[in-house]
Amino acid sequence: MTAHALAPPFSETQWRRIHTLLEELDDQQALWLSGYLAGQNTDTARLGQKPEDAPALLIAYGTETDNSRELAERFSEQCREAGVAAEVQDLARVRPRQLVKRKHLVVITATHGDGDPPEPALPFFEGLADDATAPRLKGLHFAVLALGDSTYEHFCTAGRQLDARLEALGGQRLLERQECDVDFEAPAKAWLARLIEKLPKRESNTAPAASTSATKRGPVYDKRRPLEAEILVNQCLTAPDRTSPIHHLELALEAPDFAVAPGDAVGVLADNPPELIAAVLDATGLSGEQPVTVDGAPQPLVQALRQHRDLTIPGGRFLEYWAELTESAALREAVAGGTRTQRAVLKQHQVLDLLRDYPARPDAEALVASLRPLQPRLYDLANALSAFDDELHLTVKRFRYPFAGRWETGVASAYLLDLQAGDSVRLYPHRNARFHLPDDPDTPLVLIAEGTGIAPYRAFLQHLAAAGRHTPCWLVFAEQRFEEDFLYQLDFQEARDNGLLKRVDTVFQAEQPGRELADPLLEQVDRLSEWLERGAHLYFCGDKDRLAEAEARVRDAFDRRLGAGHWKQLSKAKRLHRNLY
Repeated sequence: MTAHALAPPFSETQWRRIHTLLEELDDQQALWLSGYLAGQNTDTARLGQKPEDAPALLIAYGTETDNSRELAERFSEQCREAGVAAEVQDLARVRPRQLVKRKHLVVITATHGDGDPPEPALPFFEGLADDATAPRLKGLHFAVLALGDSTYEHFCTAGRQLDARLEALGGQRLLERQECDVDFEAPAKAWLARLIEKLPKRESNTAPAASTSATKRGPVYDKRRPLEAEILVNQCLTAPDRTSPIHHLELALEAPDFAVAPGDAVGVLADNPPELIAAVLDATGLSGEQPVTVDGAPQPLVQALRQHRDLTIPGGRFLEYWAELTESAALREAVAGGTRTQRAVLKQHQVLDLLRDYPARPDAEALVASLRPLQPRLYDLANALSAFDDELHLTVKRFRYPFAGRWETGVASAYLLDLQAGDSVRLYPHRNARFHLPDDPDTPLVLIAEGTGIAPYRAFLQHLAAAGRHTPCWLVFAEQRFEEDFLYQLDFQEARDNGLLKRVDTVFQAEQPGRELADPLLEQVDRLSEWLERGAHLYFCGDKDRLAEAEARVRDAFDRRLGAGHWKQLSKAKRLHRNLY
């Protein structure tokens, strides 16, 4: 065999698979694949790099929505221009003991749920919190940028805990922790500008070349440069009179460089409903044609309210502004009472409630500046591009929630469900690497879902069928009624008939009172153990509370059967995949 000048970093089996795949691709597929691989935030520049050669500064991020990652990559570019040697890594790939080799650490992390760190970064947080194994970090200088949402009780808790833990392990702060709300851009930018002055610069005046991991090479489309896609189909999948119907949307995809894979999601930039915009304009006495500026871009007020500002959830900045403008004693008292008092008021009022209960005539520019940014919403991809390369499929449930004695509807779900064929929607790809399929095609899959959580499994099975993979799959699915709510029943029946889907277990809760999502697995614990012994990966997708409860029941049964700690070993082996919302 002739030796290569640079041997490929793959096993012989992997190399054969790569060549087999490449031989099957046409020109368009090869182009798409090259763009997809370029869009991944890999660390190829560090291949062959010795640990002691790593840049002294590590910029680590924890994220589920990509905000922390984008800030980390922008900061890395600023470091490069300032002559600071740095690299960027996802906290999901960082082991706490690696910090011992670093001199400087900047962490940008979000908080999710009830004060939890981003799910991919959970092993890092757990490892750092373990007194028995956590490293001593006496020589480490660190700084923490915490992102959160002040409407939640545990605002920036993950960042706060990490900041305190790094100090407890001996680290020294470069700068006091910065906490940011959803309108994080301005405070984050100012804090990072102060931080960069405290970082060591190279002695040479020549700026270092950007490393692969630090270079912004992401997808062509993102939340600042979304793709406009046309709606082809908007079909209700459930009973039309259901309180929260579920729809199947098909969108035209005319961009070959839109990099998504099964398990990924798309971020949807929804518009506020016209009736809400009209109500805000009426309550404030403003004209929609008045000029305002959003992120440096001039536009009419109505456009800012439609596409850029949250007209539902008021934040602390808006409360402060409205209290000053209205001179309301009640609002001023709430502002003066601190975060807890403010949150209590905000939980009882939406933006329109405050505008109507405490009327005033604001300046258009000041109003826009005080409102929170309208956040994109993530929806799991329900098809595989290997099966439908010119379409994107989404599964959307109308979100309804009680608020102050009335029922409200989620902005994004209402927007999507009201779209008609021919309408367009702005969106961008969102990579969810922790929810991808295993590399080994023979690895069994146990797919557990409730409601719209079934969407990515449809994409999984389409991809496996298109690739000719014979991966054994077991689907466990819960919804309301068999006749009306078995989402994508024909697709999964076809997969069952083709032998790809080995088992299908369902729980239809309206017809089976008291039966829960975990029950089919608990009733077949022998079969589940057999699948796990064969190396099966388990996927959990859907409502966070329901799926977490299902996993907890299965975990307890599994640990009782095989001994405490076995379920945790599955997690460490990266055989548990969660996509919860």
